[in-house]
Amino acid sequence: MTAGVANVQGPARQPGSAAGPGLPLPRWRGLLEAQWQARLREVTELALAYHDTAERAPGGPGRDAAPQLRRLMQRAVAARRALADTEEALRRVSAGRYGQCEQCSAAIPPGRLTLTPEARYCPRCAPDPGGQVTPGPGGIPAGRRPR
Repeated sequence: MTAGVANVQGPARQPGSAAGPGLPLPRWRGLLEAQWQARLREVTELALAYHDTAERAPGGPGRDAAPQLRRLMQRAVAARRALADTEEALRRVSAGRYGQCEQCSAAIPPGRLTLTPEARYCPRCAPDPGGQVTPGPGGIPAGRRPR
C-alpha cells in the first residue's frame, strides 16, 4: 500500500502552482509526506509494542495484559486510519484536487489545511465534531454521495 502512494501520478501541474489559495502545491506535498512518514513510524511502533506486550505476558496474553493490549490495539487502529487519511490526501495532491472540498468543490481555507492537512471538506460541508453530518449543497449530507 505504501509503495503506491509514492508513485501515484495525476495530471501535470505547473511547479509552484497552488492547491487553492495558500501554500504552493509542492509545499503541501512535502508537509503531507513528512506527516505520512511520522504516521507510518507510529503504526510500526504501536504494532511492535503490541507484540512485545503480548510476548511478555506470563503464559501468553491473559487477563493481566488484556487492558494494555486493548489500548495498544485501539491506538494502532486510530494510527492506521490517520495514515490512510494522509495517503488519500497525497493522492488528491497527485490528482490536482488537493485543497478542494470533496462535497461542493469549494476551496478549503489554507488555515484549515495547515491545522489538518488531510482535510477533505470545507468548513461548510465538514461533519461536525459531535458526529452529526452537516447538509452540503443540495441538501445532500456532507460525506455522502448520491448513488
